[in-house]
Amino acid sequence: MKVVLEHIAARQAVFASHPFFEDLKLDRPVEQIMAFAPRLAFWVMTFQDVLRLNAHFITDPSLKRLAIQHRSEEVGHDRWFFEDIQELTGKQLSVSALFGRAHTATRDATYALISEVYRPMDDRLRIVLVLTMEATSHIFFGRTSIIVSTKGCGQRLRYFSDFHVQVEQQHEVFEEEMERRLRSLELTDELRTQATGLVDRAYAAFDLMLQGLRTEINAPVEPLMPSRLPEPRSAASTSFPGVSPAKEEPQTGESEPHPHILAV
Repeated sequence: MKVVLEHIAARQAVFASHPFFEDLKLDRPVEQIMAFAPRLAFWVMTFQDVLRLNAHFITDPSLKRLAIQHRSEEVGHDRWFFEDIQELTGKQLSVSALFGRAHTATRDATYALISEVYRPMDDRLRIVLVLTMEATSHIFFGRTSIIVSTKGCGQRLRYFSDFHVQVEQQHEVFEEEMERRLRSLELTDELRTQATGLVDRAYAAFDLMLQGLRTEINAPVEPLMPSRLPEPRSAASTSFPGVSPAKEEPQTGESEPHPHILAV
């Protein structure tokens, strides 16, 4: 299993150099830098089910306990996301927007990731999937928190800020326990091959997602007027804006599924 954990670390290092992160230049208004944020909504919402289902399919009692504990630590983070979107854009996301053309890459990547949960697999590989997703989140939120802090938005945002990073750091004890458990386990050559394949497919999905988000970062946007931004909320607030009905954006038809995903 040590080989698999080293493979996750190697893929994480490559992920950290993704062109998406290079596009997050600080010489632009925060609204333009974070223009990609709404396009993450489909994954943020589905992620909760990925963790729930993955834990459900684990039969080993000790590994199941770890997966359930990890899932419990992630509950409610999606609320922070929608609150941040309200802060950044001054409006709520609509259901029609989530299924619009602009969200296609995120949806395709999300379907690929959730399909992994339904593959028949060894319980140990399900923990590998959790650690792989966590490895990507460490990089992602590490970068967005720098942007939010530099732009002086740390008091307004939570999901994309250092607040989220600190919460995740408090939960690292369970990630360390997951790794400790995995390091103590031996894998057959076949299972090792399956594990590295799982890691590679997950990172391919995240690569596709970030490629889709890049178009939003580089598109010119009109900065929001300060008067349109809501008043700062209490740090203890957990209100959930929900999903409001809205007129469907003009569509020219969905694009075909990405070829990367068809091969997953």
